[in-house]
Amino acid sequence: MNNNLNEPQPLACDLTAIPSSVREEYVFTAPQLFSAAQEVQELSNGYAIRFLNESGRFMSIAKFSENEKLCCPFFNFGLDIEPNNGPIWLKLTGGEGVKELLQTTLFDSIEDKAALKQLIQTGGDAHLDEVIAQTALPLLKGVLNNASSG
Repeated sequence: MNNNLNEPQPLACDLTAIPSSVREEYVFTAPQLFSAAQEVQELSNGYAIRFLNESGRFMSIAKFSENEKLCCPFFNFGLDIEPNNGPIWLKLTGGEGVKELLQTTLFDSIEDKAALKQLIQTGGDAHLDEVIAQTALPLLKGVLNNASSG
C-alpha cells in the first residue's frame, strides 16, 4: 500500500483493502444502501446523496463509509444530519478524477467487463469477480438527480 500522501493514488476501488471477513457483505449491501437514496446533488468535486433519517440509516451509512475509505482512500467523506430528524446527506468528493469516477459508478451502466475489472479490483479473486458482476451498478440508477454544478 502506498503511504506517501504526496504521490497520486490510483483511481480504482481495491476491494482487497477491505477485510476478507466483510468484503462480500460490503459488495452486496452497498447497492442496497444506495437504493434508499432520495436525491442526488452535483457538487463541483463530487456528489451529495440524501437519505431519509430512518432507524438504522446513519449506522448503515457509517458502516459503508468505514469500508469504502479502505478500498477508495482517495474519497473525502462528509456526513450531514439536518436538525429535527431531517435527512442525512452523504457527501462523496475528492481531487482530480474523483467526480468522473463517481459519475461512472453512481449513474453509468458499465457493460465492458474489462473496464469493470479495472475500475473495481478484486486481486484476481474469481468468486469476488462473480459477486461484483452480480451487483447492481450503477448504484443510483433511477434516483432523482437534482444536479446543478457548483
